[in-house]
Amino acid sequence: MKSALLIASALFLLVGCDAIDAMKATKDMKSATNSMNAKMDKTNKGIEETNESVRLQKLILSKNDMLDDKNTVDLEPVALGMIAGAKKFGETATTEELIEYTRVLLLKIKDQRPDDSLRGPDGKFPANIAAEYDHKKLVDLNQIYTIAGFCPEQKVAQIIEEQIYGGGLYQRTAYVFLMARVQFLGTYMQETLLAEPMDTVKIMNEAIVRLGSIDAILKTPFKNKIKMEINTFIAKDPIVVSLYDETGAMDDSWNAPKLWKKVMKRFDQDLKDGNIVTGSSVKTDAVLNEIARLRATVQNYLDSWN
Repeated sequence: MKSALLIASALFLLVGCDAIDAMKATKDMKSATNSMNAKMDKTNKGIEETNESVRLQKLILSKNDMLDDKNTVDLEPVALGMIAGAKKFGETATTEELIEYTRVLLLKIKDQRPDDSLRGPDGKFPANIAAEYDHKKLVDLNQIYTIAGFCPEQKVAQIIEEQIYGGGLYQRTAYVFLMARVQFLGTYMQETLLAEPMDTVKIMNEAIVRLGSIDAILKTPFKNKIKMEINTFIAKDPIVVSLYDETGAMDDSWNAPKLWKKVMKRFDQDLKDGNIVTGSSVKTDAVLNEIARLRATVQNYLDSWN
């Protein structure tokens, strides 16, 4: 009996020690897991902070590129020199940053003026002073034009959702942003894509994408609120534009139905031979299929206006 009790006691002690060791091991494992999670969280936070620093640096560099002196000399009819920086800015900025920056620029345009001490004896600003300050306003305005014009489509949709449908803080600014987008893209198309032969599928696709951006805004349910008024120039005439005039007519530079008809004619005029290089039947078929797809896309847009 004593032997049995001793054996039982020994087994109990062994089992108890194993249980304690198991509990300790579990505790150590939990501690190690928590430590690992903390390190991972710290690493992820570090990566996020690094990525954000890189993103902000890209914003600064793209803005500096837009405002480089060589890019802001010739602003009309399109500020071509500002486009590269504007594209990068629009791709990098958040939708909130885009609309807030637009708001800041509009306020600068409104408030920026020479000191009254610079007025001449007649009470007016000398021509060179007026030209300098009007140019500053135009540079800021063209930042809005180019950024809005080349802003990625999904971000434009998000701005509409957040600021217009969502009753955002910058709703009125969003209407100006959309007007700037339409006005810029309309002029850009007239001066570049439509001014030259649209003789490759890539050029044709680019025209369809840009005109599609205009088309989408022209059909919004809030289209009558999309407008812009800049009346704080010193010598230059005010800029007052709206998506549709009082009669419901569109400006020719963004009249989508007319522009789609022009684009459709270019298929027979510029892509008549399909821009096909002989020697590759596979490539030829691919190009012909793409041309057919693009033509059908344009036809769908035309039908949507009938």
